Amino acid sequence: MNTTHAGGFWFESAPVWWRSKLRAVNRPTLWWRLRSLWGATLAGFGWTNNQSWTGYAPKPPRRRFWHVFRPPPPRPDFQPLTQPSWFGPPESEIGVAVPMREILASDPGVVIALIDCVAFSNGFEFGIAVRAREEIDSRAMGFGPPPFGTERPEQQLQIGVQFADGRRAITGADPGPQFRAHLEATREGLEPDLPDGPILSPRSGGGGGRRWDFRYWAWPLPPEGRLTFTCEWPARELALTSHDVDATEIRRAGSASTKLWNHAINS
Repeated sequence: MNTTHAGGFWFESAPVWWRSKLRAVNRPTLWWRLRSLWGATLAGFGWTNNQSWTGYAPKPPRRRFWHVFRPPPPRPDFQPLTQPSWFGPPESEIGVAVPMREILASDPGVVIALIDCVAFSNGFEFGIAVRAREEIDSRAMGFGPPPFGTERPEQQLQIGVQFADGRRAITGADPGPQFRAHLEATREGLEPDLPDGPILSPRSGGGGGRRWDFRYWAWPLPPEGRLTFTCEWPARELALTSHDVDATEIRRAGSASTKLWNHAINS
């Protein structure tokens, strides 16, 4: 009998004795199944019947179960990476608070304020509070994809600092290749020279609805003179505004920040 299926046509046109052999091959017997299960179990313990089955010489009896009792290799010496001073505040300091409550920018529907400055021996942290009359879309605050038709870096809230000597940094900007090179050299165990600052990076943030709060880290401590905080929010048509504070108070607070323990105890 012919059929349109190529495989079926070949099988039906084969001799009767060949078709009987094919049926026997396609029907695993109980003995074949038990033999396969037993062989797989022995192979799992490292035992093989002979070389003709696998093509490899069987292992000596003393090594067939050696992997079960073999002790694990010694662990490599772990050396924790040293955090660069510009990466964040020292873990052994809690800092010294500097009173600060200033409005950076506002319009009839939103207020952006500078709050909670804490100085450390190598830099300072400060907070940004956003309050609004109506709920703010979380995407406009940097959570999730940006709203349709907007570009995140240009439309988001941008905070900046400027030192008395003219150096400045803003959020969202590339810190530059010198910081990446310094980090790579530190990972390799070298002691490279510190890059030029400042650097401004977000530490934490969140909120919802009409209330949002963010923390930023600025490195290094500002020089004597005027320290300028800047704020701009193009998405809400808030133009660039600035507010000056005396950097002397922040430097004095950073010098007063003490370590909770020395390196010998911490290690």
